[in-house]
Amino acid sequence: MTGLTTSHLSDIERGVLTPTLPTLRKISDALERPLEYLLPDDDNVSRSLGLVTHETAIGAPAAARFAELVEAKTNGELRVRMYHHSPFESAWDQVSGLAEGAVDIYVDELLSFEGYARLCGPVCLPYFFRDREHYHRFLQSDLFDQHIGQSLKTNGIRLLKPLANWESGPFEVLLSTDPIFVPGDLVGRKMRSYESETGTALRRALGAEPVVVEWTQVPQAFENGQVDTFLMPVAHLGLLPPHESVKYVTIVDYGYAPNFVIAVNQHEYRKWSPDIQTALVEAAEEAGRYCTQQANAQASTALERLSGEFGLPIIHPNKRVWRNSFEAAIKKVYEAVQLPGQLYKELQSL
Repeated sequence: MTGLTTSHLSDIERGVLTPTLPTLRKISDALERPLEYLLPDDDNVSRSLGLVTHETAIGAPAAARFAELVEAKTNGELRVRMYHHSPFESAWDQVSGLAEGAVDIYVDELLSFEGYARLCGPVCLPYFFRDREHYHRFLQSDLFDQHIGQSLKTNGIRLLKPLANWESGPFEVLLSTDPIFVPGDLVGRKMRSYESETGTALRRALGAEPVVVEWTQVPQAFENGQVDTFLMPVAHLGLLPPHESVKYVTIVDYGYAPNFVIAVNQHEYRKWSPDIQTALVEAAEEAGRYCTQQANAQASTALERLSGEFGLPIIHPNKRVWRNSFEAAIKKVYEAVQLPGQLYKELQSL
């Protein structure tokens, strides 16, 4: 792999020869490590990493747990400092900062990475997968690695254990100013969307008018009439309760909700020792279990709060009707964003 002889490498290992910089470069390339990994000192080995997450996100407590676990598992060699109020305004800005190295670690749903891996958008649409098991098979598949994992690495981003069960609740809810019984009731609705080509395309395919609004600005958008319909994971209600303009809640239960993922800057990751890398993956797994427990606990009481504390009627629609409508809309989205139809078939056959 290096093009060097076994005897030459052996002499370097035993300290008989001092390698030149070109030789070190060959070795670092073979090991898929930056040159800094072979020339460590206190100036270029990170001891403190910056993690950005939304303060109002359901994953924020789990991110804090992740930071505690990293410090414990590395015996204090590595610390994670959390920043809830970053200088980056949108998810896109934060992901760009991660890719460029301005941010070390970022926690969010896969859809935030759509700008660097196009498939992240479609696979986060409601009803894209049949159930949680289908979704998890995708996270462990070669298709995920090829179209998301490798694409992100090429752009300087690495995901830590995507299947770490950082779940955001068992279903989603549709908050609206008017009752939504069937997908046809979404026609003409001013439906909040995130900054995403596929997200806005889905809402148009359903007949709604997509309105891009940042997560924390949703209550204000309801108040000024900018939006009248909002889809969100049920577990988020504890952190972002409905505005008084909301009069109805529709259960959107497609069998799962997209996981949060932990993403790290790829160049930074390659500078860490194998022990440090393993510690971060283990911390991600343990924090994921904590996140799932928290999300499920909050989801179990959310509907009671909506009907009791907020006095909102809960609509339980026909699941099959909603799945059929969304699946038809998703096929239109695939055409709109010009993704290969064959890829859609491969994903559905997992």
